[in-house]
Amino acid sequence: MKSSLRAVVCALLLAGAGGAMAAGNPLSVELQTAATKGAPGESVLWQVTNRGDEAVYVLRWETPLDGLSRSMFDVSINGKPVRYMDKIVHWGHPDADDFVKIAPGQTLSAEVNLAASYEMVDTGNYTVSFGGQLSYMITTNEKSGHVEDLGDVSIDADAISLYSVGRSPTYYQRLGALGSAPDFTKAGTYANCSSSQQTQFGSAHTNAKTYSANAAAYMNAGTTGSRYTTWFGAYTSSRYTTVKSHFNLINNALINQTITYDCYCTPSAASAYAYVYANQPYIIHLCGAFWTAPATGTDSKAGTIIHEMSHFTVNGGTADNAYGQTAAKRLATKTPAKAVQNADNHEYFSENTPALN
Repeated sequence: MKSSLRAVVCALLLAGAGGAMAAGNPLSVELQTAATKGAPGESVLWQVTNRGDEAVYVLRWETPLDGLSRSMFDVSINGKPVRYMDKIVHWGHPDADDFVKIAPGQTLSAEVNLAASYEMVDTGNYTVSFGGQLSYMITTNEKSGHVEDLGDVSIDADAISLYSVGRSPTYYQRLGALGSAPDFTKAGTYANCSSSQQTQFGSAHTNAKTYSANAAAYMNAGTTGSRYTTWFGAYTSSRYTTVKSHFNLINNALINQTITYDCYCTPSAASAYAYVYANQPYIIHLCGAFWTAPATGTDSKAGTIIHEMSHFTVNGGTADNAYGQTAAKRLATKTPAKAVQNADNHEYFSENTPALN
């Protein structure tokens, strides 16, 4: 960590009665209806307020301030959850520049067109709530440099009701689809990739196949050594079966399906590793961090492919519940049910660096 950054990392629990602030916790979140960016009934106004007396720096990725990079809201109609259909972005370890400052008493807001990202096809009243995770730090100096550790903040906001006329199912079927035909190669297919990018991609696809084959073999053998427990927690037959299914599906897809590597990355995710749309198998968008990652090992190109493959609904539909080895290990220890549904845990299990039995 650079010497100019002095952060006090805070672990909080923020309860959501009206977004009210619990004692000692500076942040609160509130939802309101809004309609200026989309059709009436499609948008919500998300607001985060710093009620403390010190500036707070919040990780932008975990807010909708730059748009959605994963599911941040719970949306349902008549008690039935509505699927998130937009991109799921694989971020790396955050630098201080990835945080946004919220001054004491300041409120930041973002208007979110929910129907653009959630499968709101029916006409009716939707229930919307925010039950997200925010990572933040309080600093007394100007922020800069690499952030070593972060606390996890569980923060809720009261649910609101939103009436929508609904969108056509075709809209969601096309969300994330390629706009042009890909170029076929031995590694799968490329879209929007220069010849130098294709060369730089190198053996990433082959290495990912090696990782997936090894992971599937480990699980199919019924092994429950430290490699499994480190990344997926204490053994239970149901959780083990889930992980085993994921890796077999990923391995079979890498062997038998056409994987398309799209070198176009939306500007808001330029610094990320990659992203996918879970219901658009098997298109993987490659972003800035991917190209500088090592071929194999921790946070590698090959591991990134495993991470992204696990997100596809047909392979188990993992989420991004935590990023990084430290957070992934903590997830396996404290909430293994979330670990078996976390993409980074699948990546680190497959990379197996340092090697575990």
